Amino acid sequence: MSINGIWSSEIGGAYGWEAIGTVFLEDGRLRGGGGNHYSVGRYEEQADGNVVFHIDISQFGKKRTLFGRKSDKLPIEVRAHLNDDGTQMLGEATVPGYSEYGIAVRYKKRGELPE
Repeated sequence: MSINGIWSSEIGGAYGWEAIGTVFLEDGRLRGGGGNHYSVGRYEEQADGNVVFHIDISQFGKKRTLFGRKSDKLPIEVRAHLNDDGTQMLGEATVPGYSEYGIAVRYKKRGELPE
């Protein structure tokens, strides 16, 4: 099942899921952003429903930063699992080398990419 499409992204916070942006997934490439950042990267879909993302996040806003630091290019890795109907992924984001400081992430499919 291909995950190409438009997805909302959320992180798990102290008060529940917080919307952080929108991502566009197409044939292994990720592009996205929100009011305080933009993201570029790649992803690999695995046969068991797992998806591994390698993302560079550039933060420019004044909101709280991910992983406690603001960066022009913060590399993160996300390991997520696609649900059975292909509409949601749940996983964890980490900074490479600091896996003990993971953040829960959730993606929800919002639409198809335009032709």
